Amino acid sequence: MSKLTIGYYAHHHGRGHVQRAKLIAEAIPHPVTVFSSAPNDMAFSSNVSFFRLPLDYDNNTVAESFDHLHYAPLKVKGLRTRARKISKWFDIHWPCLLVVDVSVEIAALARLCSVPVIYVRQRGNRFDLAHELAYASASRLLAPYNKRLEQPGTPEKWQAKTDYVGLISRYGTDPTTTLNQAVTVDQTTQIVSVIVGHGGTAINISMLAEAACACPDWRWVVIGPVTGDKQQDIPPNLELLGIVRDPKSWFAAADVIVGSGGDSLISEIADMKGRFVCIPDKRPFGEQHATAQALHLAGVAISIEVWPSAYHWPAVLQKAVALDPERWTKISDCNGAHRAATAILNVAEAILGRC
Repeated sequence: MSKLTIGYYAHHHGRGHVQRAKLIAEAIPHPVTVFSSAPNDMAFSSNVSFFRLPLDYDNNTVAESFDHLHYAPLKVKGLRTRARKISKWFDIHWPCLLVVDVSVEIAALARLCSVPVIYVRQRGNRFDLAHELAYASASRLLAPYNKRLEQPGTPEKWQAKTDYVGLISRYGTDPTTTLNQAVTVDQTTQIVSVIVGHGGTAINISMLAEAACACPDWRWVVIGPVTGDKQQDIPPNLELLGIVRDPKSWFAAADVIVGSGGDSLISEIADMKGRFVCIPDKRPFGEQHATAQALHLAGVAISIEVWPSAYHWPAVLQKAVALDPERWTKISDCNGAHRAATAILNVAEAILGRC
């Protein structure tokens, strides 16, 4: 199969899809092309190429969906261009296979071009007709989580078609760390690291300031893009660091980590065995709420539906401190990217091995 080329479509919302694509692609011993409309600010290994696609919307887009399609607006040039570029790539790089993370429409395009598809699953209530189309037309499904975190009520036919490869994080090959010089730790003060993602959040500066004021014995360190009035009074125990390219040291320094239910964040916390307070952001199909509930049932996180009032934060942190970090080992072992790569190659061998 020396001729094999893998395509990997990564959705542009947030950073998690492209980050996961990078980790899996770099574990595959074949050329991989990552397709995405997301800006590319990552360094890829030599076997990986990044193919920037045009956006699938413009200023005049009126979103339309149907029972079997999640997103099918009319008159969007970017959609026509994307389909043409991807289809041409299929022709040039055959024999090939496409991993789709995630888009029902891209998966359908590949299948209609006679290209085998591996569809990346996400948690939440994804048993609608559009997902049914994607799951049924895919040659195999890939779950970037442990089967213990499977969505309740998932039909057996989809479970049987799924490779559960485990959580995938950039710390998977080396979960140990040494605090960098920017991280100063006072051993007498407990630290709560709040991680704000790029995919949209309800957390703002006022909420953080109120929580920090209610917990004066804790040092609150906030990483990520936070909205709100930055001119307001910031309590002395609250630090707004903004975007930090690699928060690994702050995971290691934290007594408690607070964040959303996004896959990348959870995978990184799992590898670092952090004590986690999961406050899910609103996402389609209830994805993050389903994830938060699964983590709670697994005993690895405190799950809270919405940001607590200032009055409740001391009790929340106290409860989080009591979590046993070793419970993460039941659902994460740091090898998810390599298992995903193996699963992808197994599908390619089964379908394209004679090409």
